[in-house]
Amino acid sequence: MTETRRKRLVPTGDCFCGCGEEAGIGRWFVQGHDITAAGALRAVEGGLSLPQRLVEAGFGPERSVVQEAVDQAGWVRCGRCSYAGTPAGLATHTRTGSCALPEDRGGKDEGDGAVTPQPAAEGASPAAGQGTPREAEPSEPGSAPPVRAETGAARGRLLPGEDDPSWGEVPLHLRQALRIPAHQLVTPVRGPLKAKEQRRVLSAVRAAQRMRMTGAHWLTLLTTERDAFGSPSSARAGAFYEALEQILAEHLPPTQDQQDEPAVPEEADAG
Repeated sequence: MTETRRKRLVPTGDCFCGCGEEAGIGRWFVQGHDITAAGALRAVEGGLSLPQRLVEAGFGPERSVVQEAVDQAGWVRCGRCSYAGTPAGLATHTRTGSCALPEDRGGKDEGDGAVTPQPAAEGASPAAGQGTPREAEPSEPGSAPPVRAETGAARGRLLPGEDDPSWGEVPLHLRQALRIPAHQLVTPVRGPLKAKEQRRVLSAVRAAQRMRMTGAHWLTLLTTERDAFGSPSSARAGAFYEALEQILAEHLPPTQDQQDEPAVPEEADAG
Protein backbone atom coordinates (compact mmCIF):
# COMPACT_ATOMS: atom_id res chain seq x y z
CA MET A 1 0.00 0.00 0.00
CA THR A 2 1.48 3.33 -1.02
CA GLU A 3 1.90 6.13 1.45
CA THR A 4 -1.05 8.53 1.50
CA ARG A 5 -0.25 11.80 -0.21
CA ARG A 6 -0.37 14.90 1.91
CA LYS A 7 -3.20 17.21 1.04
CA ARG A 8 -1.95 20.27 -0.79
CA LEU A 9 -2.86 23.43 1.12
CA VAL A 10 -3.03 26.99 -0.15
CA PRO A 11 -3.61 30.19 1.83
CA THR A 12 -7.22 31.27 1.37
CA GLY A 13 -7.00 34.70 2.95
CA ASP A 14 -8.84 33.46 6.04
CA CYS A 15 -6.96 32.83 9.28
CA PHE A 16 -6.26 29.09 9.63
CA CYS A 17 -6.77 29.15 13.39
CA GLY A 18 -10.51 29.34 12.67
CA CYS A 19 -11.10 32.70 14.34
CA GLY A 20 -12.99 33.97 11.32
CA GLU A 21 -10.72 36.97 10.73
CA GLU A 22 -9.08 37.78 7.41
CA ALA A 23 -5.37 36.99 7.28
CA GLY A 24 -4.68 38.77 4.02
CA ILE A 25 -3.68 37.55 0.58
CA GLY A 26 -0.98 34.88 0.69
CA ARG A 27 -0.98 34.61 4.50
CA TRP A 28 -2.04 31.67 6.64
CA PHE A 29 -2.67 33.43 9.95
CA VAL A 30 -3.48 36.79 11.44
CA GLN A 31 -0.30 37.96 13.20
CA GLY A 32 0.22 35.97 16.40
CA HIS A 33 -2.61 33.51 15.74
CA ASP A 34 -0.17 30.85 14.55
CA ILE A 35 1.28 30.69 18.06
CA THR A 36 -2.20 30.42 19.55
CA ALA A 37 -3.16 27.69 17.08
CA ALA A 38 0.02 25.73 17.84
CA GLY A 39 -0.69 25.85 21.58
CA ALA A 40 -4.31 24.85 21.05
CA LEU A 41 -3.25 21.93 18.85
CA ARG A 42 -0.89 20.66 21.53
CA ALA A 43 -3.71 20.80 24.06
CA VAL A 44 -6.09 18.92 21.77
CA GLU A 45 -3.49 16.25 20.96
CA GLY A 46 -2.81 15.51 24.60
CA GLY A 47 -0.52 18.27 25.79
CA LEU A 48 2.78 16.54 25.02
CA SER A 49 5.81 18.45 26.24
CA LEU A 50 8.32 19.74 23.73
CA PRO A 51 10.90 17.04 24.58
CA GLN A 52 8.24 14.37 24.08
CA ARG A 53 7.23 15.83 20.72
CA LEU A 54 10.87 16.02 19.63
CA VAL A 55 11.51 12.39 20.55
CA GLU A 56 8.34 11.23 18.77
CA ALA A 57 9.54 13.05 15.65
CA GLY A 58 12.94 11.34 15.86
CA PHE A 59 14.97 14.22 17.32
CA GLY A 60 16.75 14.86 20.60
CA PRO A 61 20.28 15.25 22.00
CA GLU A 62 21.74 12.84 19.44
CA ARG A 63 19.95 14.32 16.41
CA SER A 64 19.53 18.09 16.23
CA VAL A 65 16.16 19.33 15.03
CA VAL A 66 17.76 22.72 14.38
CA GLN A 67 20.42 21.19 12.11
CA GLU A 68 17.69 19.32 10.28
CA ALA A 69 15.84 22.60 9.73
CA VAL A 70 19.03 24.15 8.34
CA ASP A 71 19.71 21.19 6.06
CA GLN A 72 16.19 20.49 4.86
CA ALA A 73 13.80 23.33 5.63
CA GLY A 74 15.53 26.54 4.57
CA TRP A 75 16.77 27.74 7.96
CA VAL A 76 20.08 29.62 8.07
CA ARG A 77 22.70 30.16 10.75
CA CYS A 78 24.14 33.42 11.97
CA GLY A 79 27.79 33.75 11.00
CA ARG A 80 28.78 35.31 14.32
CA CYS A 81 26.88 33.38 16.98
CA SER A 82 24.87 30.19 17.49
CA TYR A 83 21.51 31.60 16.37
CA ALA A 84 19.61 29.68 13.67
CA GLY A 85 16.22 30.48 12.19
CA THR A 86 14.34 31.44 9.07
CA PRO A 87 15.96 33.96 6.69
CA ALA A 88 13.51 36.59 7.94
CA GLY A 89 14.34 35.72 11.54
CA LEU A 90 18.06 35.95 10.84
CA ALA A 91 17.58 39.36 9.20
CA THR A 92 15.79 40.61 12.32
CA HIS A 93 18.41 39.03 14.57
CA THR A 94 21.21 40.80 12.66
CA ARG A 95 19.37 44.11 12.26
CA THR A 96 18.57 44.41 15.95
CA GLY A 97 22.13 43.68 16.99
CA SER A 98 21.08 40.75 19.16
CA CYS A 99 24.15 38.73 18.20
CA ALA A 100 25.89 37.38 21.27
CA LEU A 101 29.07 35.35 21.16
CA PRO A 102 29.25 32.28 23.46
CA GLU A 103 31.57 34.02 25.90
CA ASP A 104 29.18 36.97 26.10
CA ARG A 105 26.30 34.64 26.98
CA GLY A 106 28.13 32.68 29.64
CA GLY A 107 27.79 29.50 27.55
CA LYS A 108 23.97 29.53 27.67
CA ASP A 109 21.62 29.16 24.72
CA GLU A 110 19.57 32.19 23.70
CA GLY A 111 17.02 32.79 21.00
CA ASP A 112 14.62 30.49 19.20
CA GLY A 113 16.47 27.53 17.78
CA ALA A 114 19.86 28.52 19.17
CA VAL A 115 22.41 25.76 19.65
CA THR A 116 25.55 25.90 21.77
CA PRO A 117 28.47 25.41 19.37
CA GLN A 118 31.00 22.69 20.14
CA PRO A 119 34.54 24.05 20.55
CA ALA A 120 37.00 22.85 17.95
CA ALA A 121 39.92 20.77 19.08
CA GLU A 122 43.16 22.72 19.41
CA GLY A 123 45.10 22.60 16.16
CA ALA A 124 42.26 20.92 14.29
CA SER A 125 42.10 21.50 10.55
CA PRO A 126 38.88 22.48 8.74
CA ALA A 127 36.97 19.62 7.10
CA ALA A 128 37.66 19.07 3.41
CA GLY A 129 35.60 21.32 1.18
CA GLN A 130 34.50 23.55 4.03
CA GLY A 131 36.59 26.53 2.99
CA THR A 132 38.95 28.69 5.00
CA PRO A 133 37.74 29.82 8.44
CA ARG A 134 37.93 33.49 9.29
CA GLU A 135 41.22 34.59 10.72
CA ALA A 136 39.90 35.80 14.08
CA GLU A 137 36.67 35.86 16.01
CA PRO A 138 35.30 39.41 15.99
CA SER A 139 34.78 41.02 19.38
CA GLU A 140 31.95 43.21 18.14
CA PRO A 141 29.35 42.96 15.35
CA GLY A 142 30.69 44.42 12.12
CA SER A 143 34.36 43.71 12.93
CA ALA A 144 34.93 40.39 11.13
CA PRO A 145 38.38 40.61 9.49
CA PRO A 146 39.13 39.91 5.82
CA VAL A 147 39.78 36.27 4.95
CA ARG A 148 42.70 34.96 2.91
CA ALA A 149 41.27 32.20 0.71
CA GLU A 150 43.56 29.20 0.48
CA THR A 151 41.12 26.98 -1.40
CA GLY A 152 38.30 27.16 -3.91
CA ALA A 153 37.47 29.63 -6.67
CA ALA A 154 38.91 32.50 -4.62
CA ARG A 155 42.24 30.76 -3.96
CA GLY A 156 44.93 33.33 -3.20
CA ARG A 157 42.48 36.20 -2.81
CA LEU A 158 41.79 38.40 0.20
CA LEU A 159 38.03 38.35 0.66
CA PRO A 160 35.91 40.76 2.73
CA GLY A 161 34.91 39.65 6.23
CA GLU A 162 31.62 37.80 6.49
CA ASP A 163 29.73 40.84 7.77
CA ASP A 164 31.17 43.25 5.19
CA PRO A 165 28.41 45.24 3.41
CA SER A 166 29.80 44.22 0.00
CA TRP A 167 28.26 40.76 0.37
CA GLY A 168 24.82 42.34 0.43
CA GLU A 169 25.62 44.31 -2.71
CA VAL A 170 26.19 41.39 -5.09
CA PRO A 171 24.21 42.44 -8.21
CA LEU A 172 20.90 40.76 -8.86
CA HIS A 173 21.97 39.34 -12.23
CA LEU A 174 24.93 37.56 -10.60
CA ARG A 175 22.79 36.09 -7.85
CA GLN A 176 20.30 34.93 -10.46
CA ALA A 177 23.12 33.41 -12.51
CA LEU A 178 24.09 31.37 -9.43
CA ARG A 179 20.53 30.46 -8.51
CA ILE A 180 19.81 28.10 -11.43
CA PRO A 181 22.93 25.91 -11.10
CA ALA A 182 22.43 25.93 -7.32
CA HIS A 183 18.90 24.59 -7.82
CA GLN A 184 20.23 21.89 -10.12
CA LEU A 185 22.87 20.86 -7.58
CA VAL A 186 20.35 20.21 -4.81
CA THR A 187 17.42 18.87 -6.87
CA PRO A 188 18.14 16.20 -5.88
CA VAL A 189 21.30 16.27 -3.79
CA ARG A 190 23.88 13.90 -5.23
CA GLY A 191 27.51 12.91 -4.97
CA PRO A 192 29.87 14.65 -2.52
CA LEU A 193 27.21 17.08 -1.28
CA LYS A 194 25.37 14.16 0.34
CA ALA A 195 28.31 13.52 2.68
CA LYS A 196 27.75 14.43 6.31
CA GLU A 197 30.89 16.55 6.43
CA GLN A 198 29.57 18.73 3.59
CA ARG A 199 26.48 19.95 5.46
CA ARG A 200 27.82 23.47 5.72
CA VAL A 201 28.51 23.61 1.97
CA LEU A 202 25.10 22.12 1.18
CA SER A 203 23.42 24.72 3.37
CA ALA A 204 25.25 27.51 1.51
CA VAL A 205 24.24 26.06 -1.89
CA ARG A 206 20.62 25.98 -0.74
CA ALA A 207 20.92 29.59 0.38
CA ALA A 208 22.16 30.44 -3.13
CA GLN A 209 19.17 28.59 -4.57
CA ARG A 210 16.83 30.76 -2.47
CA MET A 211 18.92 33.90 -3.10
CA ARG A 212 19.15 34.34 0.68
CA MET A 213 22.90 34.59 0.98
CA THR A 214 24.83 35.86 3.98
CA GLY A 215 28.51 36.77 4.01
CA ALA A 216 29.24 33.44 5.71
CA HIS A 217 27.51 31.61 2.83
CA TRP A 218 29.55 33.50 0.23
CA LEU A 219 32.81 32.78 2.02
CA THR A 220 31.95 29.09 2.28
CA LEU A 221 31.15 28.73 -1.43
CA LEU A 222 34.07 30.82 -2.69
CA THR A 223 36.58 28.88 -0.59
CA THR A 224 35.21 25.40 -1.30
CA GLU A 225 37.06 23.19 -3.77
CA ARG A 226 35.39 22.30 -7.06
CA ASP A 227 35.25 18.56 -6.32
CA ALA A 228 33.14 19.18 -3.20
CA PHE A 229 30.25 20.19 -5.49
CA GLY A 230 30.46 17.15 -7.76
CA SER A 231 32.69 14.87 -9.79
CA PRO A 232 34.96 16.31 -12.53
CA SER A 233 32.43 15.07 -15.12
CA SER A 234 29.44 16.71 -13.41
CA ALA A 235 28.02 19.45 -15.66
CA ARG A 236 25.89 20.71 -12.76
CA ALA A 237 28.93 21.20 -10.51
CA GLY A 238 30.87 22.77 -13.37
CA ALA A 239 28.13 25.31 -14.09
CA PHE A 240 27.87 26.22 -10.40
CA TYR A 241 31.63 26.70 -10.06
CA GLU A 242 31.76 28.84 -13.22
CA ALA A 243 29.02 31.06 -11.76
CA LEU A 244 31.14 31.54 -8.62
CA GLU A 245 34.12 32.52 -10.79
CA GLN A 246 31.92 35.00 -12.65
CA ILE A 247 30.89 36.60 -9.36
CA LEU A 248 34.53 36.92 -8.34
CA ALA A 249 35.44 38.48 -11.68
CA GLU A 250 32.59 40.99 -11.81
CA HIS A 251 31.83 41.82 -8.19
CA LEU A 252 35.13 41.17 -6.40
CA PRO A 253 37.90 41.82 -8.92
CA PRO A 254 41.36 41.62 -7.31
CA THR A 255 43.02 44.88 -6.34
CA GLN A 256 46.36 45.80 -7.86
CA ASP A 257 48.10 44.60 -4.69
CA GLN A 258 46.40 41.22 -4.96
CA GLN A 259 47.23 40.96 -8.66
CA ASP A 260 50.91 41.45 -7.84
CA GLU A 261 50.91 38.79 -5.11
CA PRO A 262 51.94 35.22 -5.99
CA ALA A 263 49.11 32.69 -6.09
CA VAL A 264 48.66 30.32 -3.18
CA PRO A 265 50.18 26.95 -4.18
CA GLU A 266 47.86 23.99 -4.69
CA GLU A 267 49.52 22.01 -1.91
CA ALA A 268 51.63 23.46 0.87
CA ASP A 269 54.61 21.51 2.15
CA ALA A 270 53.91 19.68 5.39
CA GLY A 271 55.00 21.64 8.44
